[in-house]
Amino acid sequence: MNTRTMIPVGHKTLRLREIAPKRSLSFSPNLYRWMRALAHFYADGGVAEAVYRVKPGTPAAEYLGSGSLMIGYPIDGYPGDTDFSGSRLLGVLCNGSEEHRACYGNIAPDLELVEGFWERYLAVGRCAIDPKHQENFLGGDRFNFKMSDDSRICLWCGETHHRVLTPRTVMDESWI
Repeated sequence: MNTRTMIPVGHKTLRLREIAPKRSLSFSPNLYRWMRALAHFYADGGVAEAVYRVKPGTPAAEYLGSGSLMIGYPIDGYPGDTDFSGSRLLGVLCNGSEEHRACYGNIAPDLELVEGFWERYLAVGRCAIDPKHQENFLGGDRFNFKMSDDSRICLWCGETHHRVLTPRTVMDESWI
């Protein structure tokens, strides 16, 4: 008899409809499609998927990239199991349900849980994935209406960014 208990991951009360893109432009249509097609859910509701970051200096960092985000969960099928079932989050954001789920062998110890990811995603959408506002997301211009000459306000999370202009000198060389 197996007396081991699996530590729940994901979000025990999150319903898929809560992250539907029709509810907010801040929610990723591709993440929603992937979740609808490939995510796992608890029998009493909630999603079993969680977001993990690849730890630097680990074997997984060598082939997935240090700091890369993964969505899924550790399989924990038997004592000592270190496999992970899921996908690269960037692939999910780009490809939706076309991004396949895979079993990544022996990488669970190389991943750290991104605590509170789903709560943050529910509050600010894709800003939870890109809190430094470095990415442009298709289908949801988060700075569209609140820009002024020297600042912009994110419509999704409310963060204000101020424009800084840094002068530089460029020399062109020619021979005559």
